[in-house]
Amino acid sequence: MSIAGPVKHEESITDSRGMEYSSDILGGGETARGPANVPKDEFVGTTLDGRYCIEQKLGQGAFGAVYLASDQKIVSRKVVIKILRDEAKNDWSNKKFKQEIEALTRVSHPNIVGILDSGKIADDKPYIVMQYVNGVDLRSLIKPEGMDLWRASNIIAQMCRALQAAHECGVLHRDLKPENVMLENITDEDENVKIIDFGVAKVANSVVALSTVTNQTVGTIAYMSPEQLNARRLTPASDVYSLGAIAYEMLTGRRPMNPDSVFQLLELQRSGVRVKPTDLRPSLPPAAELIILKALSFEPKDRYERARDFGDLLSSALVADNDQVEQQSERQGSNGRFLNETETLSLQMADVLFMNIVGYSSPLRGEQTEHLRQFQEMVVATNECQRALKDKTLIRLPLDKGMALVFFGNPQAPVRCALEISRAVKERPEIELRMGVHSGFVYPMADIDTNMKVVGGGIGIAQILMECGDSGHILLSKRVADDLKQLAQWSGYLHDLGDQETMPGVPVHVYNLYGDDVGNPALPAQFQIASPIYKKMPLIAATALTILTLAVGSIWYAVRSKTPVVSQPTKPVATAAVGPEQSLTYWLTVQEMLNNKPLGKPVDSAGDNTFRGGGWFQFNMQPIQSGALYLLDVGPGKNGSEKYSILFPLPKEDGLDPNVVAGQTLQSMRNFFDENTGVEKLWIIWSKQPLPDLDRIFADAVRNNKGVITKADHIAEVDVYLKKYTSAPPEVVPDKLTKRTSLKGKEDILVSRVELSHEAY
Repeated sequence: MSIAGPVKHEESITDSRGMEYSSDILGGGETARGPANVPKDEFVGTTLDGRYCIEQKLGQGAFGAVYLASDQKIVSRKVVIKILRDEAKNDWSNKKFKQEIEALTRVSHPNIVGILDSGKIADDKPYIVMQYVNGVDLRSLIKPEGMDLWRASNIIAQMCRALQAAHECGVLHRDLKPENVMLENITDEDENVKIIDFGVAKVANSVVALSTVTNQTVGTIAYMSPEQLNARRLTPASDVYSLGAIAYEMLTGRRPMNPDSVFQLLELQRSGVRVKPTDLRPSLPPAAELIILKALSFEPKDRYERARDFGDLLSSALVADNDQVEQQSERQGSNGRFLNETETLSLQMADVLFMNIVGYSSPLRGEQTEHLRQFQEMVVATNECQRALKDKTLIRLPLDKGMALVFFGNPQAPVRCALEISRAVKERPEIELRMGVHSGFVYPMADIDTNMKVVGGGIGIAQILMECGDSGHILLSKRVADDLKQLAQWSGYLHDLGDQETMPGVPVHVYNLYGDDVGNPALPAQFQIASPIYKKMPLIAATALTILTLAVGSIWYAVRSKTPVVSQPTKPVATAAVGPEQSLTYWLTVQEMLNNKPLGKPVDSAGDNTFRGGGWFQFNMQPIQSGALYLLDVGPGKNGSEKYSILFPLPKEDGLDPNVVAGQTLQSMRNFFDENTGVEKLWIIWSKQPLPDLDRIFADAVRNNKGVITKADHIAEVDVYLKKYTSAPPEVVPDKLTKRTSLKGKEDILVSRVELSHEAY
């Protein structure tokens, strides 16, 4: 902590789960506004190590007391000193105090408070000497109506770049909040961000403390990520969640969630942000809202992996206004083009094509890399890319599994390019590609190696659209479609899908681009599940409507086609199955535990969570058709082996009966996560008829080993059986809103795997 303005007074508290948090439980609390509010302290007026003269106490936190001092060796410069408090002196807090020193020593960045010195006083209490920041904290700048967008944009960009630097050094802050962000005035127009208080930071490969005690999670609850509240494994995405909460508050004047307790906050996080930023501030750019909500996703994998990506995208989206466009137009000149790929550019309007490979025919990593290289060469070879490269109106951004193309000055360019690529991919069955197109503001910039990068709402929304598609889809935003509608040649390609939830609770107007030989005419699987019309009717009726709609669409498409269907060596684009013969919905009921105590009530899950050891889960299934159902759990066993446990059928007096009735809701027996870190693999086997081989093996396990398959020949037989039917996996569509997953396919026997990761206490 290194401040000269308001300082938070925080004491640690322990909740019913034994978790330690800041007493500033929801981010409010009293603040000290100067020495008058802080009683005189024993250290005030003393000099440490004959060098640091302590002038006044600024405040105190859970571990240390903070003082303003002057460094007598360097022309009495102001410094801030943090001393471990007597009340907090124990082995754990000593290690955390030393880890704060380690964290600040590792990270050197202009937007992170710097460490100057450290030492011990007479009674062996450690202290840290840090930079003095002449400014105010971010909390004091947040207005009820939200901050000025330009100022917020600048602060957010600096915050996120600072955190990115920390993450790259293996340091997670874990207590980000407005009070821990200081603003230092440089000039009348410029201010410099300083991230402070790394007192509870987590340091990877720490030389001070090999591990952090898991039942002492310290921080301010209102800004904690769901995984931090649950004491799960933290990643940079955990700090990104906190940044998202801070950004929401900076722009709207209130926090995204205002719970009454820790448990209520976790449930609110699980259900998603209900009050959107634009509900509180309608003038906020829509792209900024999407970026903030993505950062506040419940699951870490759904957020931005890098803090800088979040900051750059949100910062540029916030300043995308008409005044900026006019200023940029004057700077650009009459030809509307940027000069070369080594210049750092200002905000511009661009047309973005975002592409991602969603599947490979081969699981080999080397072949995947080669396919990606060939795909990138194929993209660059298109006529549209060649034309734009020649005119210097294109920036290419190679990605891990695809590429983004940013065109300037021609709204048709990305769409024409998408059609070229779609036709070319049909000759490459090993590549399954999806695409998204959006026109919006972007911010081109040169990195340290003068390579061009692009961030901004334009590219962010194109990525979100792309992620909603399946193989073969080309999804457009309404903004792109409205431009194309003015040109007659595009009328046959544009198909309005209406408002769709590209993210939970965030509707976006989407168009599907396809024709006789390009694109994918099927409704994206994500929209089939999330579309309001499907949510308002019973499951069986919704499935019947889906089948009927797809059947009619297929007949229309066949009649519309002018060329006969011929056998081709290419792999067709993935489409939803017409009239699936097998269909099943499943979900999990999960009870999480900590120290043998329940963490709240059991909750439903689509199955893609990470759980703590000691909890239990119950599998729920609802078949659409009658058939036979088997459920097998393959999880960590003793001595590194795997344990094969039967979860369904449930044993009865007359043996096992796998037969189930359409529409019936079934539940497995409860299965407890063991104390080990590992992965539970739940195998769903769904068949039109009972399977004699599985009936025999399952019956033997229930009869002789309490439902666990232990015979080596039976395990080998099951493994062969599973591999045989997973070569053609069924379609699996999770719905995060309803916490249900749909499984369907046309084969007589469907085999699918659900993976549940769990960690030890």
